[in-house]
Amino acid sequence: MGSNGGFTVLVKQREVVAAVLPMQEHWLPMSNLDLLLPPLDVGVFFCYKKEPIKIKANEDCRVAILRKALAQALISFYAFAGEVVENGLGEPEVLCNNRGVDFIHACADVELKNVDLHHPYDSVHGKFVPFKNQGVLCIQVH
Repeated sequence: MGSNGGFTVLVKQREVVAAVLPMQEHWLPMSNLDLLLPPLDVGVFFCYKKEPIKIKANEDCRVAILRKALAQALISFYAFAGEVVENGLGEPEVLCNNRGVDFIHACADVELKNVDLHHPYDSVHGKFVPFKNQGVLCIQVH
C-alpha cells in the first residue's frame, strides 16, 4: 500500500463508556504549562500479535472485556471521563462530570504489514486513531 492509506475501516459499534461508580462533579484547572502551549491531541496506536479467532463470539467477548476494564479504570482516572470547557475567564479547564469516553469497535480490511507506518498522518490517523469529537479521550479497538 502507498502512503494514501488505501484501506477501509468499518465501525461496528460506537458508544460512550463512563466510570462504573458515580462521582461528584468538579473542575480541575489546567497547569501553567497547559495554558502556555497550544492544545494538542495525542494519538496512540498499539499493535498486538493477532491470535486466530475461531468464532466471532471470541472477538465480541474481548471487546466487552476491554469496555468493562475501561469503565473500572475511569474510577481512578476520572479526569479522562470529563471534558475540556472554558471557565468564566475563558481559560480551558477539565470538567470532571463522568461524561465518559468515546469507545469505538471497528475492523480494518488490511494486514498490518501493508500499512504505511512511515506516513502515519496519511495511513493511520483517522482510521486506526479516530478523530476525537468531544471529551478528553477516544478509544478505538479492532
